[in-house]
Amino acid sequence: MKNDLAESILKSIMSDWQLDRLKDELTDIQTISEIKYDDYQQYTHGMRYVESLALWLRQFDKPQERECMYNFIKDNLIFISEEEMRQLIEYSYPIIMKHYIMNRTKEYCNRERIFDKEKRRQIYSLVRRKSLFLGLSDGAHIDFFRRQNPGLSNEQVFVHYDFSDDKAKEMLDELRQELGQEMGFDKFFLVDDFSGSGYSYIRKDTEGWHGKIHKFYKRLCEVGYHVKGIDIHLVLYLSTAKSLEYMRKKVMEYFADKEVSITIDAIQLVNPYDMDQNVNLKRILAENYNKMKATGKKSFVDKHFEIGRGKEPYLGFSDCSLPLVIYHNTPNNSFPVLWYSWEDEVNPLFPRVTRHKESLV
Repeated sequence: MKNDLAESILKSIMSDWQLDRLKDELTDIQTISEIKYDDYQQYTHGMRYVESLALWLRQFDKPQERECMYNFIKDNLIFISEEEMRQLIEYSYPIIMKHYIMNRTKEYCNRERIFDKEKRRQIYSLVRRKSLFLGLSDGAHIDFFRRQNPGLSNEQVFVHYDFSDDKAKEMLDELRQELGQEMGFDKFFLVDDFSGSGYSYIRKDTEGWHGKIHKFYKRLCEVGYHVKGIDIHLVLYLSTAKSLEYMRKKVMEYFADKEVSITIDAIQLVNPYDMDQNVNLKRILAENYNKMKATGKKSFVDKHFEIGRGKEPYLGFSDCSLPLVIYHNTPNNSFPVLWYSWEDEVNPLFPRVTRHKESLV
């Protein structure tokens, strides 16, 4: 759809706008489209932000509802571009991982009363080499992470945490060729792009423990890595405070009977939208959800979504209430009105690709 047609639809939908305001709003829409939103990777050819916005607003019946939703998007949408994500990846090692390795080196040297600078540098290099860096999903962009940190060996950085027996042996053999046959990895940095609730990383139900942290620890045991006294560090490029608090509590329970130290950190926090500030918005979201559900179209609420234990599905997975879009996909923690099509009944503003095994963010 060409921009002039999209603008014509937008003009007809936002019929209350006077000419001057229409001109100003279209200028703003075009500007933010070109700078950021058009780079959203789930857009199809000929359907970018301007077109999507015009069609998306049609689902709201009343002019005041369309006005509310438009202003909400204009004033509150958080869009993480590819360049912004790359910056977060660049900062992850020097701000969190390197800092942790340096502190561990300092603690060891002070305990052993080692004050010679050259000796301390050697110990730092040893501590760093005995660390393994693993991606938890494609969003970790481990290939880019590796290129930003050339001081790390290729054999201590791997794209996925669920590595094969052969890969586990290969990484360990390479380490022992460099440092000696008694050496092993004792620090594991798990890297991922975003967590909104923490449920995909660690959770417990009647069937036991689940999540990436549980799966990773289980994999370490399966491949024969030494796990007594190891350190595990989950490093997220983006996270909510709610997720960090939940995970930090749950991992203490999970590792209570294991000699494992674990930390969880994020480079950038993302805040949920405060629904108490806009009760009108919440009402519109609830009414729109109920209207679409009444059509009989398939809802986004399935067995995977229900794991979040949310009470108000129109607020997103686990009621996270996030106005968040990441350039490659929209998390299901974000308001579903942004990303769900109801079997193509409505045009989503930022269509989401759903992968059930990765959807519990």
